[in-house]
Amino acid sequence: MGQGTGAVLSVSEKGTTVNVAASQSRGIKGINFWQAGLSGTVDTNGQAKTYSTRDSDAPAFKAKLGFGHSSFIRNWKTYNRTSAEFSTQALCLDEVTLVDASLPKAGQLKPDFKDASGSPCADAVNRERAALSKNPPLDAHGKPDKAKHDQDAQVLDDLSHLAELYAAAPNGTDLLVAKENDCQRWAPDFQEKCYVSPEDNEGFYPALGKGIVREPPTGFQWKTWASWAPVLVSTPYRPVVGGVAQLSSKQNWSQLLNTGLGEIALYSGRYALGMEGGYGETVQIKQQNVCLNTTSGSYLAQDCSNAMVGKPNPKNSWLTSATLQAVSLPVFGKGGSLTAGAQVQFTYTAPTTGSHSSEIGVPFFISPRSDRYSFVVGFQPTWDRNTDPTIGNRFSITVFAGARPSLMRQ
Repeated sequence: MGQGTGAVLSVSEKGTTVNVAASQSRGIKGINFWQAGLSGTVDTNGQAKTYSTRDSDAPAFKAKLGFGHSSFIRNWKTYNRTSAEFSTQALCLDEVTLVDASLPKAGQLKPDFKDASGSPCADAVNRERAALSKNPPLDAHGKPDKAKHDQDAQVLDDLSHLAELYAAAPNGTDLLVAKENDCQRWAPDFQEKCYVSPEDNEGFYPALGKGIVREPPTGFQWKTWASWAPVLVSTPYRPVVGGVAQLSSKQNWSQLLNTGLGEIALYSGRYALGMEGGYGETVQIKQQNVCLNTTSGSYLAQDCSNAMVGKPNPKNSWLTSATLQAVSLPVFGKGGSLTAGAQVQFTYTAPTTGSHSSEIGVPFFISPRSDRYSFVVGFQPTWDRNTDPTIGNRFSITVFAGARPSLMRQ
């Protein structure tokens, strides 16, 4: 689901996975960010399993620690200030439009702000306040709706304060904090417009954005980093001595498998492409139902459990993967409170000897259109393929939910 600080719970037919990640930018010219992730998958179905430790839902504990450089991490002082100013003006016009829609049709101004420019908020609020006073909202019985009137008046008062703050030319943080405080007081219908991104707002108010926003990031950004990705894997097994399985000798194999990776991510608008390649250890786990039979006369007792026959044999492998992501998909319409996204994920593992494996996952997810930490839910169909006929192909569906950063470049 991308880098950032957060946690996601995933459930598939194979088991349950918890992913926890953290990242932080650093003020170093060459290496300006670090990121770390930890995931643990526990099998819950009690069935014999055949899998590669590179499978996304393979039972194991996986970690990833990396350092790198991102072109997007820099001091965007002018852009941050002017985009906050633009967001404030755009929010004001959105809310004025909503207030106007609550008035009786005969008293509506029906403002059209598509070609608005300059600083139109203060004037728009004054004209709408006069319209509200002259033609207050009506209830279902055609009588003045005091509660709705007071709600509209509160929004217009807050917008008027934002316009005054904007005229005082504060820094962008003060504007965003004031906007956030106002939004928390408003009714849900008005709050929906609080979290529209500057990029989306530029589509609604192109002339306004062009006149306010200065020194925006270029449409293309990138980041590159190197990572260490250890995997702690464990499985019960029965040793094989002289070609004979010792079913009565119950043993457990655990090992830390190490992998080094080089990674790059490219960003353009709502799209992102990430690629990684590396070299490290992998192992194929082939469990089966192993039974130890004990006979005493006509009495037979069976002790059965899932285990490998033979000790696992880790192999060095070439690893590659790629992810294509698209966010802000037009599923819920423009300016709504939710945003949708999707990814196409591909991984390929090529051991120096033995079978090769690949996996394709296509997660779909939705998240609040918020600039802060948000909640994300989704599902992911996954296709696994292995050239070893004893492992073969597999299809599964995973559902996931968790807290994560907004869908933005980092």
